[in-house]
Amino acid sequence: MSKQKIILALALILITSAGFAQKKPTPKANTTKAPVKAKYGALAIDRNNGFYYGWSFDQATLSEAENRAVEECKRKGGNCTVVLSYEGTGCAAYRTIDGKVGTAFGWGLATTREEADAIAMRECLKRSNGAPAQNFVWSCNSANSTLLKEIYNASDEIEAPVKVGNQIWSNRNLDVATFNNGDPIPEAKTPIEWQQFCKNNTPAFTYLNFDAKNGKKYGKLYNFHAVVDPRGLAPKGWHVPSKQEYETLIAVLGGKYEAGEKIRGKTGWDLPDKKYGEYAGNGTNESGLNFLPGGRAWDNEYDKEPNAASVFNYYGDGQWWTSTIDGAGRYNPNNGYGYYNNGFAFGFSSYKKNITGLGSESPQRGFSVRVVKD
Repeated sequence: MSKQKIILALALILITSAGFAQKKPTPKANTTKAPVKAKYGALAIDRNNGFYYGWSFDQATLSEAENRAVEECKRKGGNCTVVLSYEGTGCAAYRTIDGKVGTAFGWGLATTREEADAIAMRECLKRSNGAPAQNFVWSCNSANSTLLKEIYNASDEIEAPVKVGNQIWSNRNLDVATFNNGDPIPEAKTPIEWQQFCKNNTPAFTYLNFDAKNGKKYGKLYNFHAVVDPRGLAPKGWHVPSKQEYETLIAVLGGKYEAGEKIRGKTGWDLPDKKYGEYAGNGTNESGLNFLPGGRAWDNEYDKEPNAASVFNYYGDGQWWTSTIDGAGRYNPNNGYGYYNNGFAFGFSSYKKNITGLGSESPQRGFSVRVVKD
């Protein structure tokens, strides 16, 4: 064999050996994680009797969670609706008092059972007049779910007395159409009618923007003449709070710079009013009072052509009458209500000042009314 052929044969052997020595590539591991699926939970109760309740947790869809909670509650005998729904990893807790539960209940949602229970306890104590919330139930979604997210919470919708300090307040604006003796309170359905009541110093009420549909959420707007009418505006066992009682409320909740945020509801206060373009800002409703911006019916008795816009300049605002007359010596129930028999009203300044307080207002103006237990 020639020298060239020997060299070529050796080269082929080396190449072949190197090929056999190569390792096969190791397949890459699949590092893609399976998507985490959301899990849903819900609480349903009888809103008039918290003894009846139903839970659900770790459900695949929101509708399944809500339906299961309602069905469980109904099996116990209640007229049940959903009050809390959520998705993700977390816990919900529910507290009630012993005996006749009524609306003395509360619920909470948090990442841990203990945190949820602390919220439920606070909510229950607001509605129980301080009675111990001894009954405790809870449920948690599994840990391998999405981040906790509250979907629906009806806490602010429950109409029930709320205890703040030593006072017991309604958590809804007054919505009565008659005095305590049964006499009807005149309703202003148009700007012209409101103007006539203003001119005549007559007790009256109206709805925000003259729309009765707003009454369900905001209640009625009364002039001061209706508030101090001797026939009585507040239901039996309750009264319209005085200026001093509002001042006590402000003090208990931290003073004029802190109380407002705790009193205002969580929504609606970020809509600028049409007159000044200012707003108070949404609150936390920490007090449970849930004050909402029901507007103000302005006294337009001097307008030549009254209209809804001239009456309701304040869509994102509200004020509440007290029962205190500014200048009692000028008040004569036998001779009617003079224009200058002002009343004190409670309200919030704009977000720029963040002050909660009371001021003297014309009795022709239409404000909301809260009541306090006798």
